[in-house]
This record gives sequence, C-alpha cells and structure tokens, in this order.
Amino acid sequence: MNILKELSIRNLILNKKRTISTIIGIILSCSLICAVATLFTSFRETLVQNAINNGGYYHFKIANVTESDIEELRTNEDIEDIFIVNQDGYGMLKDSKNEYKPYLKLYSMNQDVFNQLSLKIVEGRFPNSDDEVIISKHIIENAEVEYKIGDKISIDIGKREGLDGSILNSNDLYDKDEEHLVDLENKEFTIVRNNRKT
Repeated sequence: MNILKELSIRNLILNKKRTISTIIGIILSCSLICAVATLFTSFRETLVQNAINNGGYYHFKIANVTESDIEELRTNEDIEDIFIVNQDGYGMLKDSKNEYKPYLKLYSMNQDVFNQLSLKIVEGRFPNSDDEVIISKHIIENAEVEYKIGDKISIDIGKREGLDGSILNSNDLYDKDEEHLVDLENKEFTIVRNNRKT
C-alpha cells in the first residue's frame, strides 16, 4: 500500500501540468454542483414565499365544516394549526358601479387568521367589536364606491338563492334575473380600516 502511495505522489510530481489541471477541474466541478444546488434551493424558497404572500400561510382549506368537524381536526396530531374564517353572508353594495359584482361578501375572523392570510393594512386598525368592519380596497376601486374610515354603513346580510331554491356561493356568476338575497338581517358597521392583499 505504501508503494502505491509513493508511486502516485511521484506521478503527480512528474506530471505537474496535468495534476494542476485535474485539481482545477475538480474544484470547478464541485463549485458547479454547489451552485446548481444553491440555485435550486433558492428557486424553491422563492416559490414557497410567493405562494405565502399571494394566498396566505396554509396548505389547504376545507369548506362547509361543522363544530364537531373542527374539533376532530384539532385532535389530529398531523395538523399543526387551524385557522377559522366564517362566511357570514352577502349584502347588496349600495351605489356600486360594477353591475356584475353588486354584492359585499362578509367574513368574520380574528387578527391571527387575518395575518396568516397575508392581508395587509393600507390604513386604519383591526376591528375591536362585531359592529366594526374592514373594507377591501378592491371593493372601493372595483365598485367605485366612496367609503372612508369612520363611515357608518347599514347592510342587509343574507344568502344568495337561485330561482330554483338552491343556495349560491362566490363560484356562481351573478345573474340579477336568476337570483336574490334571502334570510336578510340588517347590520350596521363602522369602517375602521381599508386593506389589500399583497
């Protein structure tokens, strides 16, 4: 074994140019492999961060769940966190200039959920009570309504129902001749903040 070691070292010394070019080749190969691995990791991290910024920090969402379903999910050891967003209903958006989106959709959630959904503050504060509301900047721009912080609004909140009695949701396109709001309940809110999605 010592003879092979001595022969290898002697061969490396006798062929200095080839030895140097081999060392440089090995260094360049290692650098290339590290650069590709770093590029892949960075690209993956960028995609994950972009998904979080655009959609929020969660893996999937489940709709139409009951309290017992939520308790069952909470006891599942494979689930780290649960964020609950309640869809409280729809209300007619008064003075809306967009005839294809005449409704407000009302959600209720706590501040932690709000932050996990990557919603950001434009101005104002988070609501402290049930009679305070955040208005999306999209509603102001898309419907061209004039709402400001401190304004009080009165909305009849209910469900969208088709003429056949089926309950409609946000995936169903609005058709003023084929639907109406039912189970209306009047609520008054004070606007405390405008928000936007990043």
